[in-house]
Amino acid sequence: MKKLVPVALIGAVTLGLIALEGHHHLKYGHFFPLGLHADVTDFRGDIGPGPSIFFDAHLTNFGLYPREIERCEFVSDTNTREVSVAYRVERFEDGTHSWKTVVDNATAFCRPYPLAIAQAKLVKKWLWTGQTLSTGARAMEESDARDGNAMRFVIEANGREFPTMEFAIVEVYSH
Repeated sequence: MKKLVPVALIGAVTLGLIALEGHHHLKYGHFFPLGLHADVTDFRGDIGPGPSIFFDAHLTNFGLYPREIERCEFVSDTNTREVSVAYRVERFEDGTHSWKTVVDNATAFCRPYPLAIAQAKLVKKWLWTGQTLSTGARAMEESDARDGNAMRFVIEANGREFPTMEFAIVEVYSH
């Protein structure tokens, strides 16, 4: 009976990991590695005249142990407590076959500014297995994207970079 418990535990963990990988593959079109991994999701929203496409990159710990991650804890202009990680958005340039940064929040990361962040502090805290940190939703401006160009987010944490899979913006609406 004692030998069955470890076998059952290993089997349950293996089946859980297979199910999680399958779900991730169905949702994002790729498998995740063990450890920290970045993905991006999109959704439609309305922030003025006409709909906009928002993108939200997030860093998830798919590792077996927690990782200490630098993040910004802030109070927004609506007096809500939020958390974010540093990032940049890059566009693939066909002519040079390289990634060009079109948005970099490093200069304003974790700093108060009007109509967004009232108070902010940079902290390091544990990101537990299965836990996710987000960049926060971002609407792409016409100057950020060219219709159909490949783009990606690069999340910056603890001196490492975690690029998302590339995505294409097929519609850009004026605000």
